[in-house]
Amino acid sequence: MQPSTDSEKGQSFLEYALMIVLIAIVVLAILLIMGDDIRVFVIGLWDKVLSLISGQ
Repeated sequence: MQPSTDSEKGQSFLEYALMIVLIAIVVLAILLIMGDDIRVFVIGLWDKVLSLISGQ
């Protein structure tokens, strides 16, 4: 097994960076498409949690 060279380390870093960018693009697209639905769901969930905590 040969020790990794600087170019292999750079390639590995670039691959990780590209995967993170791809994941960020996918998450952004999902938020743009379903943003209002997610917001309504979270607000409804938060209201239920608050009502359970306050005992109403």
